[in-house]
Formats: sequence, C-alpha cells, structure tokens
Amino acid sequence: MNYYYDILINLEEEYYEFYEWEKKDEIIPIKKIPIYKVDHQTILDFLQYEITISNSLLTELIDKTIVKNSKEKLTCLLLTDSKTTLCVELNKNGKVIYKSKLLVEDENNINEISSSFSLTQVDYQTGKLLTKRNNLRRIEKEINIIKLELNNLRLNKNDEKCSYLYYELFHDFNNNYLDKIEKMNEELNKASYKVIHRLYHLINLTNKEKLI
Repeated sequence: MNYYYDILINLEEEYYEFYEWEKKDEIIPIKKIPIYKVDHQTILDFLQYEITISNSLLTELIDKTIVKNSKEKLTCLLLTDSKTTLCVELNKNGKVIYKSKLLVEDENNINEISSSFSLTQVDYQTGKLLTKRNNLRRIEKEINIIKLELNNLRLNKNDEKCSYLYYELFHDFNNNYLDKIEKMNEELNKASYKVIHRLYHLINLTNKEKLI
C-alpha cells in the first residue's frame, strides 16, 4: 500500500473545492494516509454516488490514517487518477461518510508522484445518485438566508420591509403582499450572483438596524 504524507483535508458531507473552505471549517492536518491510483470512472463514482467499499478493502484501511500532533486515527483514503484527487472517510461499515478536495499544491504533488503508481481496482458498490450543487457554497447560504427571511415576512406580515426588498429587487411597486413574497422567491431561482448577494446584504442591514 502506498501512503501520502503531510496534507490538509476538510472533511464534509458535501465536498468543497479549496476556494470554498471557510474559517469555521475543521481543517485536519494529516501526517500519513493511504493512497490508491484508480481510473477516472472511479473518481466520478465517488463524487456522484453514495459509495460503500468491500469488507476486505475496509480491513486494510481501518485506522491507517494518522492525524498530525494527535493520537487520533481515521479510516480514510486518497483516490487519484493523476489528474483529480479526492479524500474520503469511511464508517465501520465501509460507507463513505465524508469527502474532501485538496489544496492546489497538495493535489499537484499527488498528481505528479502518482503517475508512477500502478492502477488499483477498488472494490465498491454504488448507491443512490447524490444531489448536485449548482451554486457556490457562499451563494447557497445566501439564498437559504433570503428564503428564510421571506418566510418570516410571510408569517409576520411586515409590509414595509417586504416592499423595500421587493423594490430593490425589481425596481417596481406591488400592492399585493403575498404576490411580492411569491415573486421574490421565484426570482431567487434565476437571479444573478450579484443580485442575490445584494439582497442578502440588504437583509443583513435591515436586521442590524432593527437591533440598534
């Protein structure tokens, strides 16, 4: 078994590219981790489906990943096709529970050294297809906060704030309260990142003013 050393990972249920990592994420410094070179289809399967590896492979991987400056050991695996690298963590049944993409420098290093590795046929089963995220992590969060705010406006019937947000979004007036809420919700599905971010910013401003 090949190993890779000294790497940072950000294990999440839904993996994020390095440029989407946030300060609050638990970035784990790994001292030593198993690495397998696989074909590109294997990488695609691990990215797109629920995955459970075989018991025999799980036995090889249990507690083989060592966390730096810690006694903690994980059951993880690096998969690479020498173009794309993915880190996965497994539960006791061999199911992938967390994933992590890598920092650019780490991925480039792995792509280079793995070119000399022999190809490994990883034994696994695919489950259901995972829902694909269409937006960046930040945009998804902003959309969710806007939708929550619109739902609160629907419940609280704050027409002044509702009209303010509606005008900022559409540059128009509408006297029908529920219609304004409905149209703003619909617009979120097709609005540009710039519009979404502005609406999110306005909601934050109005909420802060309310607290002062």
